Amino acid sequence: MDKEGIKRLFELACVGVTNEELARFQNEFKAILEYAAKLKEAPLGDLPPTLSMAPRTNVSREDRSVPVQDESLELLISQFPESKEKYLKTKNVFKK
Repeated sequence: MDKEGIKRLFELACVGVTNEELARFQNEFKAILEYAAKLKEAPLGDLPPTLSMAPRTNVSREDRSVPVQDESLELLISQFPESKEKYLKTKNVFKK
């Protein structure tokens, strides 16, 4: 990758870069691309393509409600800037 290509990458990422950094990154990108070329030569045999070696499992927790004691609820509501009954008022999340 030439200096102009690296400079363009930094511009696209909205990151400033000095001339010294450009020279250093040009060498680093060259080393990375050479290593990637070596990887292409590795014998894979019948190994299927994969995105990750980690097992693909869902780590989300079950969505459930948890009962709260009245005293804790009242304390929470009392410390919130605005509320109506047992609902807490927040700033808009979605802009119109």
